[in-house]
This record gives sequence, C-alpha cells and structure tokens, in this order.
Amino acid sequence: MDFQNRAGSKKGGGGIASDSQINQQRRRQVEELLQQGENIKYTFQDKEGEKDDTDTKKVQSNPYIYKNHSGKLVCKLCNTMHMSWSSVERHLGGKKHGMNVIRRGELDEIRHEKQQATKPVDTFEMKVEARRKTINTIEGLVPTCHSTEVIDEKGNKGIAVMLEFEESDKTADVLNADRPYARIVSGLELNTSAQKDKRFLVVAYEPYQNVAIEIPNDREIVMNGYQPQSDEEIFVDTLNRQCTFWIENQRQFIVQIFFKETS
Repeated sequence: MDFQNRAGSKKGGGGIASDSQINQQRRRQVEELLQQGENIKYTFQDKEGEKDDTDTKKVQSNPYIYKNHSGKLVCKLCNTMHMSWSSVERHLGGKKHGMNVIRRGELDEIRHEKQQATKPVDTFEMKVEARRKTINTIEGLVPTCHSTEVIDEKGNKGIAVMLEFEESDKTADVLNADRPYARIVSGLELNTSAQKDKRFLVVAYEPYQNVAIEIPNDREIVMNGYQPQSDEEIFVDTLNRQCTFWIENQRQFIVQIFFKETS
C-alpha cells in the first residue's frame, strides 16, 4: 500500500491507514485476483472494432458480462447489475443464470430450426443458374415452326404452335436431354423500348435458337384443362404443365393457349 502523501504524514514517512482504507485496498486486491486479468468490455463498445492484446489481457470468458456507462458490472442475459466481481461470480454460479443459459440455448435451437424450415430450397432455380453458365446455342440453328388459330368449347380463340427440332450433325454432341419449355415474355422485359407494349410466347430449347411469337397484349390468357398422365415428368410452371406437349420420339413440341373473350 501507498502510505505516503497522506494527511498528517511527514515527507518520507508513511501515515497510518484507517480501517476503511485497508478494507478498500483488500477488496480491490480480491477483485483483481478474481478477475485474473480478464478484460470486461463496455456495453457500447464495438466488439469487432477493438483488438484484444492476448499477451497482456485475458480474453473475456463470459459473453454476457459487460460494464455499463458508469462502470458497473451487468449481466445482459439476466438483466442484473453487480457492484463487484465477487457478486458476478456468485451470480454466474447461481440457479437464475444457469436456467437462463439453458433457456437461451433452447431458443437458439428453435430459431435455427425455423430458419432452416422457412429457407426456400429451390432446386430448379439452382439448376437454372447452373445452366445459364453453360448455355451452348448454335448460331443459325432454328427449329421449324407451324402455327394456327384454334377455338375451345367455350368459344375462346387461341393459338396452337408446333415446333420441330430436327437433328443434324451440329446437334449430335450438344443435344439437350430435357424437354423444351415455354414462357410468356412481356415487352417490358426486353431491352428495346419499341416493344414495351407487346407480349411474346417464347420457346427455348438448347442448342436451338429461341423462337418468339407475338400474342395479344390486351387479352387474358386462359389455360386449357390438359393434365399430363405421367407424374414423373417435372414442369417448371403451370403454363408448361397444362399448355405444352412434348413428343420426344418425333422431337415435336406443341404449345396451345387461349385468350378470354371480352364482353
């Protein structure tokens, strides 16, 4: 203890410490021994912004103990305040803190399970992204296209398109094993502003060039009642399920859509 510079003491001599000063010094020494050089951060400090000196300071062992703005110790998990480190040690070994740690662990597990359950696992989108990186189309290779007007039993007019994907020497090595697919593309999705008021029926099948057919933009599309008999075939959406038919042995792809009549 520093017994110099006390009131009533002579220079070079140590004054007599009172009982309260001795007890205060002893409590300070006990606190330092209990903390064992552990660095307790403030609640407003940025954990990532500070670098811990591992040679001189011990890494914080309990992530819930912090100091508030006035320097008092707090447990953020239990929302308790402690005046000394000995009180913190008793709190950490107590029933309340132990139950809160167990409860926090259970909540973290439930939250993690919910995140895993609600996280969309769309294998089709992953497949599309993988295929976009490996698209291999041959310039000038366009399927033969035939189209005609059709009318359903309700009087709705529509269009039927048949595309023939003929095999050739160019497609021998890069022939796609999947079925073609159709998509309705709005003119707003295109780069040219002149086609923003138009709508197209686009059929894509690698390695052939895409085929686009303009369809009315002011008419509502009506799906027909066709349902594929095989459940093993995977379709990307309702349009391809109910409005397309793929004849694999003849390599013919048929698309048929109707437009709702306006009253």
